[in-house]
Amino acid sequence: MRVGEGLVIALVVAVVAVAFFVAGMNYGSYTATLESEKLLAGERERIRQLEGELASKQLELDSALNNVDRLEALLSETKRLLSESEGRVAGLQASLSSELENLRRSNTELSRRLSEIETRMRRVEGQVNVVSQAIPILNQLRGVNALGPDRNATLNYWLDIKGLVSSFEPALTPAVDRVINNVDGLVDYYNWIDSYPGENAAADQIVQWLQSLPPSYEQYVNAVNQFVDELLTSLASKLSALRDSLA
Repeated sequence: MRVGEGLVIALVVAVVAVAFFVAGMNYGSYTATLESEKLLAGERERIRQLEGELASKQLELDSALNNVDRLEALLSETKRLLSESEGRVAGLQASLSSELENLRRSNTELSRRLSEIETRMRRVEGQVNVVSQAIPILNQLRGVNALGPDRNATLNYWLDIKGLVSSFEPALTPAVDRVINNVDGLVDYYNWIDSYPGENAAADQIVQWLQSLPPSYEQYVNAVNQFVDELLTSLASKLSALRDSLA
């Protein structure tokens, strides 16, 4: 009996041991399964993340490619516009250079014509000023026939004319000097007039009186006439030059 009980106990122990072993194996397998599923879930999540990142990178790449295409299109359009602009700029530069050259020529011609006009105006102004200086001389000469026997008055009269003539035409002053040097002829003339024998004088007395006209008076008259001729000739020449300048 004891041997049988021992066998039974041993058998029971063996069965229990086997049961625990099997239970341990099942528990280990369950634990391993849980761990595997957990790892698998983690890998799947990582795969989803990688797929999301890959999709995002693909979108970025597609966008970058689109931007590259746009940039290439813009670059091509920019090059075309630059080429057209360079052509237009070259044309504008050529046109501008031509216009500037025309303006330079026009400006040169305008400056030349303006200079000619200014020179002409200065010449005309000078001629007008000179001619206008003859007016006081002509006004003064109106009284030449009214000069009396007063030698000093006659001398001052011609000295005044000489001053006017020296401003108008200095070359005429010698002609005035000849008149001044012969003013005594006018005094002699009035003395001759005073020596008139009278209406009741004999004919031979009147003839003798006429023949006694002082030669100095003739010299005075000739000097006056020569001066007036030279003055009028000079004035006519200056007026002709003025008309030519105004033409």
